[in-house]
Amino acid sequence: MDKIVNTNLDKEKTAEMLKPIEDCFNWSMQRYGPNHRAVAWRDAKRQIRRFQIFMGLLYYDTSRNNISINDLGCGYGAMFKSLKDLPQFSDGTYFGYDISDEMLSAARKEVLDPRCIFIKSHIATERADYSFVSGTYNMRMNSSNEQWLTYVKMNLEQLWTKTRIGLGFNMLNIQSPLRDKTLFYADPFDFINFCKNHLSEKVSLSKILNPNEFVIFVRK
Repeated sequence: MDKIVNTNLDKEKTAEMLKPIEDCFNWSMQRYGPNHRAVAWRDAKRQIRRFQIFMGLLYYDTSRNNISINDLGCGYGAMFKSLKDLPQFSDGTYFGYDISDEMLSAARKEVLDPRCIFIKSHIATERADYSFVSGTYNMRMNSSNEQWLTYVKMNLEQLWTKTRIGLGFNMLNIQSPLRDKTLFYADPFDFINFCKNHLSEKVSLSKILNPNEFVIFVRK
């Protein structure tokens, strides 16, 4: 498959792009503590609903009890609560990644389950059966749309190399009537085409949530 070229996003540039986001979530955790407001959800029900949609990808895999999960942008580990009791995960492993020290500190205090491993990183470092990205691509802060779009696509390509079975991610819809200058809004069909061309032809637009958000599933 063709790779993205001429991106000009080296490690130094990536660190520069992500630093304001790291600072924002460090501040947010200090202000709100480990709850939905710290990770910019309007209410806890919406947050849980997104996790439930992602868990739908696991329903294909009912013959095992030891699946592994990558959660890129795990925050304080809230997604784990939606998968910890699933039969597919009874003997599983969860890798949670974040760039915020405050978020990771909270996650390690909130989630004491031995199946969990929390790692400071903006990329997945471990191979897992499934990978999820919930809201992580929405905040671009000072980056331009073009810079952030390049970063997201590069990040998805890297995550796919650490994914054995399936990947799910959500993004804000470019058709959304809501606008915030620090957020990134994407075209779902652009990302469907990107996934088909660079990841796998097994791509589905799982949900369009109101006009504001969409969820894409990709399978090997």
